[in-house]
Amino acid sequence: MGSRVPKGLLSVVVGNTPAARGLAVDKLMCAVPDAVVLAVSVHCRDDGYPVVQRLVAGTGVPQCMSRAATGDPVVILRQGLLAICRAAQPPHVVLALPDELDVLPFLVELWRPRIGASALGDYYAPAPVLAGIDPAAFLAELGCVHRAARLWDGADHTDPLTPAEIAARRVEAADGLIMPTPPNPADRRAGGVAALARHLNPSATLTHVPRQSGPGLELPPSFLLPAPYALEEWQARLEPVTMPRSRPGTDEGVSSVR
Repeated sequence: MGSRVPKGLLSVVVGNTPAARGLAVDKLMCAVPDAVVLAVSVHCRDDGYPVVQRLVAGTGVPQCMSRAATGDPVVILRQGLLAICRAAQPPHVVLALPDELDVLPFLVELWRPRIGASALGDYYAPAPVLAGIDPAAFLAELGCVHRAARLWDGADHTDPLTPAEIAARRVEAADGLIMPTPPNPADRRAGGVAALARHLNPSATLTHVPRQSGPGLELPPSFLLPAPYALEEWQARLEPVTMPRSRPGTDEGVSSVR
């Protein structure tokens, strides 16, 4: 039998602002300079499938992979990821997802094997999900409960969600949280936002990084390693009977209750 082709690594990055998401992508690229970036935008409509725009950048991948298509975002992104794997095998791909997607259910659907289609798990191993968080925007989101939007969850649109709910879901979906280092060490807002994020997701690893790009590894090494049980953990978090772990005690005046 022939030797098994090694798998690529797929890092998923989200963010509550384009700058926060871009900072997380930049730090990953500093750690893995030869990674391929697949940046996605999704333009949802009231009815029917959304328009999905893919922008691909990296060594060994042709620019013709950057294109727009109307259809199921799961199918479009799976096809794009498999095409990248064929062009630059085995790649480390950084998949930057937009706010229009409900991250956890979308990822479960993206990795779910389908009859008659290539399974993503045959070509990639999942890496931790990373969320870039801008503190000022995060506080504004948590205070906004007077309007709502519907996200794409991999099968259909979600029920209407407020910006506060979307902000909480984004943090809860992440395995790692990346925040910019505050310019002033005495900035209590940054500490308060970090405490809120830790209480929303006690299992996530939170790290502060400088806004300027530079050489060297500034991210925890675990952010760059495969997460072999990621799919099972994502599915478990979506189970309605699963009780999320709460953070004990008080942190910067923030406490958790059931």
